[in-house]
Amino acid sequence: MTFCIFSSILVRFCHFHRMIFFLFKHFLGHKAPFIEELEEQMQKLHEERASAILERRAADNDEMMEIQASVDAAMSVFTKSGSNEAMVAAARTAAQAASAAMREQTNLPVKLDEYGRDINLQKCMDKNRRSEARQRKRDRWDAKRMTFLENESSHQKIEGESSTDESDSETTAYQSNRDLLLQTAEQIFGDAAEEYSQLSAVKERIERWKKQYSSSYRDAYMSLSVPAIFSPYVRLELLKWDPLYEEADFDDMKWHSLLFNYGLSEDGNDFSPDDADANLVPELVERVALPILHHELAHCWDIFSTRETKNAVSATNLVIRYIPASSEALGELLAVVHKRLYKALTNFMVPPWNILVMKAVPNAARVAAYRFGMSIRLMRNICLWKDILALPVLEKLVLDQLLSGQVLPHIENIASDVHDAITRTERIISSLSGVWAGPSVTGERSNKLQPLVDYVLRLGKRLEKRHLPGVTESDTSRLARRLKRMLVELNEYDKARDISRTFHLKEAL
Repeated sequence: MTFCIFSSILVRFCHFHRMIFFLFKHFLGHKAPFIEELEEQMQKLHEERASAILERRAADNDEMMEIQASVDAAMSVFTKSGSNEAMVAAARTAAQAASAAMREQTNLPVKLDEYGRDINLQKCMDKNRRSEARQRKRDRWDAKRMTFLENESSHQKIEGESSTDESDSETTAYQSNRDLLLQTAEQIFGDAAEEYSQLSAVKERIERWKKQYSSSYRDAYMSLSVPAIFSPYVRLELLKWDPLYEEADFDDMKWHSLLFNYGLSEDGNDFSPDDADANLVPELVERVALPILHHELAHCWDIFSTRETKNAVSATNLVIRYIPASSEALGELLAVVHKRLYKALTNFMVPPWNILVMKAVPNAARVAAYRFGMSIRLMRNICLWKDILALPVLEKLVLDQLLSGQVLPHIENIASDVHDAITRTERIISSLSGVWAGPSVTGERSNKLQPLVDYVLRLGKRLEKRHLPGVTESDTSRLARRLKRMLVELNEYDKARDISRTFHLKEAL
């Protein structure tokens, strides 16, 4: 009798070993290359989607190059001859000549490729198409701006602060290719026996081994093998994960719900301290999900997209919930985030053109304003990482590189237009909200904000001169209230009270 029981146990034990051997050989050996190919194709698809957006935005360099040439020509006139009205006219003439010369350079001669197509004609057509697209974008913005022209609140966005760079046709093409890849993924295990084709079936059988023959399960070091056994199924499901374009939680995914309580006793008690399977889901997140997110952040993340950045922050917080801070892979992920942000700031420029130059060069003021709007968008997006990146890192990026290095020099140059200067300063402070500005920020203010505070105070001094061009008596009070609110946002309450006294503002802070 005892021998029969032992034989039965031995048969079952051998059966489980054969099953594990089959899983490793069939899935990890035979199926793994197909899964890797699908992952590579999905990565390529995401990269192409990102490249299309970046190329379309980079096309704005056409206009920037033309205007920069005009600015250089105008500056050469001002440098030699001063800044009176005659010189402004001369600078305008020089700028127009430089612009015409730049456009002339685009009239390239015929250059045929091997199929007889004019390469330069195609380049010219592409340039014209980009120019028309920019004009349509400006027209849409002008129409939108007219709807809140009278609204002088700090919530009034400016051109460049928000935009979309996706086209409907590209979105449709991407979705079609993605659906095709996911349909292929569903067929990967189509030729496998039912007991191996579903994660639920494999999990059930291995889990039964653990519960019925825990000693042999432990002696076989199965806790080291189950992540490799389950990962192909997890990888296939995570092909659907698009962390930059949708906010998702692993809790809502099938693999997570199946494996979250893998190996847990039937009475529902928690894992014992020595049960290595307690770390199964975190290990799968680090092994499978984190590399996906790493690739997206390194190669596909559009830092100027607020939607993508919000989703990137959400996805990073998601993996942080599972992975210990000591993880080398997590450290590399955060290093990629910092590297991408630093590179974006290094390659970005807010034109430091002064009022005279922008008066002399057609469209220079509009381009400078648009680039300023982009800087606000970038500043706000970087601040979204406030709970992930250390504050000194954020200070270096936002306050040193962007605010002091580019944004403040820009608004210093437009301070004579007090309406515009106040509106742009409001947008700066709004973008810092939650990190360095706003009621939720407590404690000592960063010294690196002092130049911004000083600028707000200088605008107040300008308002004290009651006869500013374009500023009426009623305008003065409204603008003073906006200055006061900005100082309150920066936690400069004493200076806000000074503004109230100076301009006889009666309402409380």
